[in-house]
Amino acid sequence: MTGNNLYIAESWFPSSKTCSNCGHIQDMPLKEKTYNCKSYGHSMDRDLNAAINLSCLARA
Repeated sequence: MTGNNLYIAESWFPSSKTCSNCGHIQDMPLKEKTYNCKSYGHSMDRDLNAAINLSCLARA
């Protein structure tokens, strides 16, 4: 084995509601597919933004 680790985020971790650049958290309806940060101006696909946030959680 290569020493793999499993990280589990809490059920209500706001991965898709948090800006992966600045950490600003905002409400985001499920119908919106693009994350547009109202604080930083960052715009990104919602799922990619959530994936980045989850990968950063694993590194913390």
